[in-house]
Amino acid sequence: MKIHFTSTAFHNADWREKLNRCRKCAESFGWDFGVQLHNTAPVQIIRNLAGEGIPLSVHGPLNQDRFWNLSRKEIGETASAMDRNFADFEKLGIHEVVFHGALMSDTAPEAFGRGKSFNQCMEPIYRPELARYPGKNYNRDFTAEPEFAARYELLRKNMEFVRARYPGFLICLENDYPAYGGMNMFFRDMVRLDTPLCLDTGHLWITTHQSGNDFLQEVKTAAGSGLLRMCHLHSSSYTSAIPADQWSDGHKRLTLVNPEMQLQQTFLTLVRGGLEFFVLEISDADVEELQIMKQWLNEL
Repeated sequence: MKIHFTSTAFHNADWREKLNRCRKCAESFGWDFGVQLHNTAPVQIIRNLAGEGIPLSVHGPLNQDRFWNLSRKEIGETASAMDRNFADFEKLGIHEVVFHGALMSDTAPEAFGRGKSFNQCMEPIYRPELARYPGKNYNRDFTAEPEFAARYELLRKNMEFVRARYPGFLICLENDYPAYGGMNMFFRDMVRLDTPLCLDTGHLWITTHQSGNDFLQEVKTAAGSGLLRMCHLHSSSYTSAIPADQWSDGHKRLTLVNPEMQLQQTFLTLVRGGLEFFVLEISDADVEELQIMKQWLNEL
């Protein structure tokens, strides 16, 4: 099994000590340990981690100014931006890449983390007719509509182009946070793309809750597809006690037990499906996360 921590877990002054104890813990369980560079990773953090010789993966686009939107006809500028990033990845020895690649838009919005928040970057492409709740950015389910179908076919073809352009890389599409017209909400749709996929537990948790779909069934669809290559694993504090239009993302530690989410069952379903690559996308993750995962595995 391969376990990567997000690079945001190593921003504090004790980053090296934390890195070493987490690596030691993972290796004691027989796991490969590494770090996934967050798309906003500062240059110094990248240098620190690369200097430790730790295996790296990446959440793209890495420190670029635009989102990689592949659900549109004209992707020349995006392809050029990807060329620059993938050249950087090669220099860093990175060959595993994950990104969000599909919006109900013909533009590539600004990438957050460069002085602007996620909402500030995405608001220019907000389409109220796609919203689930009036005046809020969450998506309704528009996946049965003609525009979605047309854009999804563009995404499928453009992903074929991208994978052919960068041979030797594992390139995964991640399920989206369900807002601002992000298209990859459900694995029932994503499996039709016939491309490597990443399941983000927090994104799927809010998506299925707001849409009234079954979270674990979507997990099973992903696990059984033969396409799942990565999981962003994290807990969420949101439960049915909180109004659905007030939910947000997860990124909580595995020590936070949400009984409605059934994260242990989710993890074991993915493992039984053959998944071996988990990314703890949790800024304050530590050895406790690894110990919890080991305990879950012992119950297989």
